[in-house]
Amino acid sequence: MMKSEIHMHSIYSDGEFSPQKLVDIARKNSVSILSLTDHDTFEGIGEFIEATRSAGIQGFPGIEITVSYQDFQLHVLAYFSAQEDILPELAARVKEMAGARVKRMHELIDRVNDLVPDRFKGSLEFDNVRKAAEGVLARPHLAREMVSLGIVSNTREAFDRYLAPYNVMRKNIDMKEVLRLIRESGGIPVLAHPGERAYSLYCPAKGREYSDVPVMVEELASWGLMGLECVYPYHEKIRKVQYYKDLARQFGLIVTGSRDFHGFSTGQSAKVLGGTRMDCKFYDEFKRVWAADRPSL
Repeated sequence: MMKSEIHMHSIYSDGEFSPQKLVDIARKNSVSILSLTDHDTFEGIGEFIEATRSAGIQGFPGIEITVSYQDFQLHVLAYFSAQEDILPELAARVKEMAGARVKRMHELIDRVNDLVPDRFKGSLEFDNVRKAAEGVLARPHLAREMVSLGIVSNTREAFDRYLAPYNVMRKNIDMKEVLRLIRESGGIPVLAHPGERAYSLYCPAKGREYSDVPVMVEELASWGLMGLECVYPYHEKIRKVQYYKDLARQFGLIVTGSRDFHGFSTGQSAKVLGGTRMDCKFYDEFKRVWAADRPSL
């Protein structure tokens, strides 16, 4: 059985490793199918594609986009046959989102500076957090700076005590718009971790029960959603993988799976990359979609 990892993050968003290093890890782990899906940026794609070609790995461009749906946020993964297929309009919207992340980080730093113990107040500075990021700014970069300053002992504590309860929300691209832009680029939109604790269709704390999920999936499919990330660590933990697989099949969606690999920011060792237990049927379906979307020459 071929191994894959089609949901992973590099230093260009909130991952530990460069795109080249991720490919090196994948080769060591005997992973054959790979996609880089950094948060709200395409910046690492060129390096990633070159590295996969050199390694003899089947690699294709991806991204994970934070979107607004109803009154909450979701993550949409998008997969493309080639970097050249990504429409300028989609690339421009993604760049706008990177700008929104900068504004959000300024606000979050100001907020946390007011919350930390007196001896640390004012010690968090945007420029120092920015130095830790190769691409878009994300909360793990701030968490690492908090550890460096001694405000917290580890990044998990940073999230638990400050960054999760006092998060600054930002306005994101609308779900309908992002699905349109992905499809017009010949891309395949897949809903990431639909049952996770955050960015999830199911969220009883906000009044979204399992009985509500099929209705939402049906609506998203009618708007152009093409896949559902069913095999996922948290889904496995709560024994809901089959539930999401059944939903995907009910609405004609492609079943995908991943480890959502970040590295140290989520406590994952390198050996985790490519560890999803599922066949690679999804890749054949991806290639059929890409071939159908390409005009005949």
